[in-house]
Amino acid sequence: MEQLTIIEKEGANYKQFVMEGALNAYTVGEFQDNLYKAVLENNVVLDMSKLIEMDPSGMGVLMAAFNDCADAGYKLYFMSMSNEAERTISSSGFKSLFHIISSVTEVK
Repeated sequence: MEQLTIIEKEGANYKQFVMEGALNAYTVGEFQDNLYKAVLENNVVLDMSKLIEMDPSGMGVLMAAFNDCADAGYKLYFMSMSNEAERTISSSGFKSLFHIISSVTEVK
């Protein structure tokens, strides 16, 4: 079974989640709760460099978090996307809406 490992880091004006493994229907549960709480309190950076899978349920969680973050006056950033994350986000048709960065120094 797939696993998702999340490492949380704090920055001056953001909270970062380093994601490793699969973001799918089997793994989104606990991460979803932590992510939704974080986007209401701060800018959030998702380091996706080590994602090996992302399915539509994972994409749905990210879309909802993106909207919640904007409603709260913060930004959700996608950083260092793996090929799989890039493919899933591009196929969603919403890539141009997202804040895509290469480094946490780009967080505003």
